[in-house]
Amino acid sequence: MVKEEGATNWHYGMCAPDTAPAAFGPFADLVAMWHDKRAPEDRLPLRRAFDFPDFRGWWGRIAIARITQDPFDVRFVLWGTKLTDWWGVDYTNRQLGSAAANPAAWRSTEFRYFEAMARHPFIGIASGDLAQHDRSYLTVLGLDLPLSLDGQTLSHALTVHVEMKDGQTMDQLLPDCPITPFETGKVQ
Repeated sequence: MVKEEGATNWHYGMCAPDTAPAAFGPFADLVAMWHDKRAPEDRLPLRRAFDFPDFRGWWGRIAIARITQDPFDVRFVLWGTKLTDWWGVDYTNRQLGSAAANPAAWRSTEFRYFEAMARHPFIGIASGDLAQHDRSYLTVLGLDLPLSLDGQTLSHALTVHVEMKDGQTMDQLLPDCPITPFETGKVQ
């Protein structure tokens, strides 16, 4: 069944960039590294500050999206092999959601989320099942870390996912994380 335009079953949240790494549960090590690589004078860490070995233990579950303005676009430059297994598609060099059952739904939800991140950077949290990719039996929790080419403007998002067990919620996996819900139908 294809959902109506603009509808997904994903939930999105925003956390302040200075949120303590421990609040991010399974992602604490990545958030700590993100904090460590952000220079004091920069709003965001530089994309070039990260290297492949930094992500040992996360390989296969990492994606990097290039975010451009005028027109706004989110296109993956890296999509991990485990993510390809879970989603059933390799999004490397593809636009966000382009292989989903309803690509328009992603444009009206996740694109808004990244547009909001571009205006006022935040650490993002997203969870949902992969029904849009004919894999409703898989539910994932994702972390989105904003990156920059100049330290100020969002240019990339470093994304990592973990599989959620049946019935697990975002609040159960991140009980101490101060998440502000992101309403995808509203411009933030």
